[in-house]
Amino acid sequence: MEMSFDLPVMYKGEERTYPTRAVLYGYAYRFYVLVDGAELLFEKDDEQQFRVLQENPSATPPDAALLSAIVHSLEQLSHT
Repeated sequence: MEMSFDLPVMYKGEERTYPTRAVLYGYAYRFYVLVDGAELLFEKDDEQQFRVLQENPSATPPDAALLSAIVHSLEQLSHT
């Protein structure tokens, strides 16, 4: 099952939205977030912490603060 939505993210004092796909994988969701033309995969590891995987590892990685802000927004989804 897959659902698409715009993920609101607070970053550097402004709210941005990123196109996101949530895909059911086993018993958990994987979140594919489109950031500056690159799709990033966010999933929880064995310790239930989000990790991010970049589809194209040779591309320039996004800012670490932006990744943290996206993780924060994804964590808020699971608390609602």
